[in-house]
Amino acid sequence: MRTAVANHLRRLAAIGAALVLLGCGPAPTASSLSPAPTFAAAASPSPGPSVDAASVYAAIAAQIEQIRGLQPTADIAPVLLDADQFRANLTADFDRNNAPAVVRFTQELYIELGLLPPGSSLRDAYLDLQAGQVAGYYSADRKQLFVVSRSGGVGPTQRVTYAHEFTHQLQDQHFDLTKLLGTATDQGDRTLARVGLLEGDAVTAQMTWMTANLTAADLAQLLADASDPAALVALQRAPAILRTMALYPYSEGLAFVDALMAKDGYASVNAAFADPPASTTQILHPELYMAGVQPVEVPLPAGLAGSLGAGWSRLGEDTVGELQVRAWLAANGVDAATAATAASGWAGDRVAIFEGPAGQVALAMIIRWTRTTDVAEFAGAWDVVRSRVAGNWIYDGVLGDNQVGILIGPTQALAERLDAALRP
Repeated sequence: MRTAVANHLRRLAAIGAALVLLGCGPAPTASSLSPAPTFAAAASPSPGPSVDAASVYAAIAAQIEQIRGLQPTADIAPVLLDADQFRANLTADFDRNNAPAVVRFTQELYIELGLLPPGSSLRDAYLDLQAGQVAGYYSADRKQLFVVSRSGGVGPTQRVTYAHEFTHQLQDQHFDLTKLLGTATDQGDRTLARVGLLEGDAVTAQMTWMTANLTAADLAQLLADASDPAALVALQRAPAILRTMALYPYSEGLAFVDALMAKDGYASVNAAFADPPASTTQILHPELYMAGVQPVEVPLPAGLAGSLGAGWSRLGEDTVGELQVRAWLAANGVDAATAATAASGWAGDRVAIFEGPAGQVALAMIIRWTRTTDVAEFAGAWDVVRSRVAGNWIYDGVLGDNQVGILIGPTQALAERLDAALRP
């Protein structure tokens, strides 16, 4: 296939995925630090496809089996959803699969970092972004595959969606996606890394299928579906951090799997499922994954809540990761290239949110960098962020071992107490 056409397919698969395939695979919900995936099945789905549609899906399944080199261990007929069913299911699934305390932790974290305006609802922002955009998803807990068909037909978007989702079915049957992603709510960066692997794999298989099976008219229709005005408006209105989290698995995840494929084809991808990435740094820099460079554990000192005084408790903690550090900088005035450079020396981090009397909130974060030059690059980007985000901030660049601390309090005095408690 000519390079121009191949590049067009890549744009549809990677960039257009946020519009047509956003939420493909594990249906994303807010978990811990970011909209991380859980598996949610639909309530009261429409009947399955007609006989003619079933034959189309069966042919696609056989083609993906050959592309991916995996055979299904059980047959799963796709279930069709209309737009109204999906919207109702999305809300119900979000509320069922996300503990209020976990959602509130993420929400408060984003507000403190200037990624959401004060008073924002992360739940509402997430649901507004997702509504009307998802074209299908695979549910690992129910072992069901769903395709959204607003017209009831099987057009190019439904066919591409099924190719993508059937890849997730094969992943689950061979690598156990529930086990792969785990249930921890305080390992957001690790979860995002593994989502990058499974979505990158699905997009790679999907692209290969598209190249062999879509006509020029199919591509035009796919692009038209991806350019739905309502979906574009929802994407544009979403906070930048949610847009980043939506696009990442289909773009950076695709690049990561491309790097694995260049090494030893699908054998390398299969091996990655057995030894999955542990951080988004490994996704953003595949050479670090291949070299076995692991993130550093960065524990927060005990007793930080007590250092703030009576009535304070820890709401939760998590690992931010390179991807979200980059997104944080870029969302607060740092140009994209500088943000990527400033975040690229990330070695590990840990962040905690504390809640106190009268609804007060405080934050303590330690970031570990690989080299002293990485500390300096981040400090330069931090100066830009600090000038734009209101609040009582302290930047502590002398914690040792290439570690820096960021403290935010409802008052400067409370931020200083947290800073003092970080010191050995």
